Amino acid sequence: MVRNIYNTGAMERLGQTSGDMELWWDSNPLVYEKWCESFIESAPEDLKELITLQLAKMWDEKSDPANWVFRGVTTNPPLTKAVFDKLKDQWERIIRDLIRQNPCMDYRQIAWEAYKEACRRGAARYMPLFETSGYKYGYVSAQVDPRLLTDAREMVRQGLELKALQPNIMVKIPATRAGVLAIFILTSLGVPTNATLCFTLPQIMAVAEAVKQGKETGENYGTDYSRWRSVITIMIGRFEDAKIFAEQASEKGIELTEKMKRWAGIAITKKACRILAERNYPSKMLVASGRVSPKINDIQYIWHIEKLAGCNLVFTMNPELIKSFMLLYMDRPVENSSGEPVPDDVLEKLLKIPYFAEGYGEDTIKPEDFEKIEPTVTTYNQFSKAVIDLENYVQSLF
Repeated sequence: MVRNIYNTGAMERLGQTSGDMELWWDSNPLVYEKWCESFIESAPEDLKELITLQLAKMWDEKSDPANWVFRGVTTNPPLTKAVFDKLKDQWERIIRDLIRQNPCMDYRQIAWEAYKEACRRGAARYMPLFETSGYKYGYVSAQVDPRLLTDAREMVRQGLELKALQPNIMVKIPATRAGVLAIFILTSLGVPTNATLCFTLPQIMAVAEAVKQGKETGENYGTDYSRWRSVITIMIGRFEDAKIFAEQASEKGIELTEKMKRWAGIAITKKACRILAERNYPSKMLVASGRVSPKINDIQYIWHIEKLAGCNLVFTMNPELIKSFMLLYMDRPVENSSGEPVPDDVLEKLLKIPYFAEGYGEDTIKPEDFEKIEPTVTTYNQFSKAVIDLENYVQSLF
């Protein structure tokens, strides 16, 4: 079958669906070239040249930053741990140097220093975009230790430490009750923040209010917001894939199809985007954890991208999702779908499932329960394990 392939890559076309749509790289910038090499090597022979050109347009430190498809970066502990795995020889030397230079530090402290160094070096690669865009783009998220999700004071302390690494660092804080407080404090000090471990509209609204109030407080005391942004992440696929969602649907006699699951996260995201815009909140939605789904009549789609294309949001994409999107949509149009509503019959069924109904309402989950949401617990465990694995790796080098 002959494919009528677009010369312009799917990522570039997605970024052009509206002036409000931003695409971010969901991994440390230090691994970008290594990933590109792997992608090109695995690509069909007749597509290698085209893919090479498309990847260079997404990010190339030798080109004009204004032309980069990527406008920012998100990272997390597992993605940062990948830096040490994929660039092992280089980072083993760096970590051994840190050990020699800091003889009074234990392996946990050295692991934190190595983590900060990876964040610092990664953020440096986006400083040209940060500066040439007048500080609108080029932010690189660096996350506090995920094990601190109930300790606001320590999250603020670590957040200030991370922010000091580079001017374009955006501090990533979990959307727990303590995290929301930390975001309020950091915002009042003019520190850019990215709320993570966020899955529901009640969490989004709590963060949006904290940012709004924090910014108003900061402005009253003369805080400079010329180099500041706020984004609120919805980890869309993690919300949809929670076991409790399928279990409750079954209890209600509802078949939770793959299509319905994807509409669930899309519904929350579109509602959140609308509320933030209508009420003039200073935060912007950011979509993460997108899924390659659903498959309809043996054709693979990525609805998280298709149905949210053109919305006033940031879409951060991990390397595997980017690869799937570029290959699947080489010959398919990518159009603005911001005005496409969630089908009424789908929303009606979804609202019968308590897990979705609570996630779709504005104040249907109490702040003290944010940390108890199933995907919060599973993500916390995964991210915490990545930090422990990093600490254990550093310990092995002592």
